[in-house]
Amino acid sequence: MPRLRTLGDARAVVFACLFASQSALLVLSPALVEVARDLGVSTATAGQLRSISGAAGGVTAIVLATMARRAGLRELLSAGATLLAAGSGVSAAAPSFTVLAIAQAVSGVGIGLLIAVGIAAAGEWPAPAERPHVLAWAIAGMPAAWIAGMPVVAAVADWRAAWVVVPGAASLLALALVRTRPPDAPSRRTGDAVGAWRRPELARFAAGELLANAAWAAVLTYSGALLIESYAISPPVAALGLGLMATAMLPGTFTARRGAAHATPARLAALTALQAAAVLALSELRWGFGITLALLAAMAFVNGHRSMTASAVGMGNAPDDRVAAMSMRAAANQLGYLLGAASGGLALAVGGFSALGVTLAALFASAALVHAPSLTHANPVPREVTA
Repeated sequence: MPRLRTLGDARAVVFACLFASQSALLVLSPALVEVARDLGVSTATAGQLRSISGAAGGVTAIVLATMARRAGLRELLSAGATLLAAGSGVSAAAPSFTVLAIAQAVSGVGIGLLIAVGIAAAGEWPAPAERPHVLAWAIAGMPAAWIAGMPVVAAVADWRAAWVVVPGAASLLALALVRTRPPDAPSRRTGDAVGAWRRPELARFAAGELLANAAWAAVLTYSGALLIESYAISPPVAALGLGLMATAMLPGTFTARRGAAHATPARLAALTALQAAAVLALSELRWGFGITLALLAAMAFVNGHRSMTASAVGMGNAPDDRVAAMSMRAAANQLGYLLGAASGGLALAVGGFSALGVTLAALFASAALVHAPSLTHANPVPREVTA
């Protein structure tokens, strides 16, 4: 991994923003059972907190994609980090499930801004030759949050304190780094008058990302509960296991850099289909803690490669308006948490973890089929976008 040059380096800023966005999502996974018990709700109901933050983040990203004028990238990222810090603080102090849900909605708006604008900034701020490297750093911020954050969550061993120590601190650090960037011009569309978000290829891409992100979001949301309830381990041990799992996403991300300039929907579909098979195995082959953790790590590696590929494909669909393209992807990501938490919670309540695996495999497979019209021909991302 290349060394960062300065605090204002684009790689450091986008890494910190994506790190903060994901840090707000990881606290719930190992603490889901504890949160449910403390606030007097079921595990499936507590999982709907991810639906709430996902809905808020998704709506925010859709507004970003469709509005005619926007503030500059620095100002949008500053707003996202500020909202996430506020939501994390209220989450830690929430006296009831209702207040916690409201706090998660505030955090969701911040997450939507950080993901959409952070990845778009990776395409806007650097010179063309540096874009694959900066994009890789941005995406690496997400698994890095799990790698660094999960041991902290395990050490803190209290879900309230964890929201302050992990996403609270990460969002403030991201805000400080964002402010080291010089002001930039308001983000505007430069392409057709109807907007990039209405283009069929971008709409198809967003639909596929919605389904795939729903499945992956449910994996992240319920994997801690899977480990705890299947193998009778403690939440801190589950947190450490999930942190180890996330390390596999880093090599998956950075090994995809060279192929980013030639990313195709066909490659994206193939990676998504592989995830469908893996999640089905995850739910059925519960032969031990180590095997389950190894399957989760394999899925994390593929997801790192898939995230890099998806970002390149999305920006290639709208090189004239990367903020709109990445806002649509962020909307799919966040609304995916809504769909994933809801469908996953329902499947878990009805048929346990086996039903959950079948449901998530169906979501991944459906996402792969969305790209079926593109499977018979290559449609590489223009080199101007990523290289």
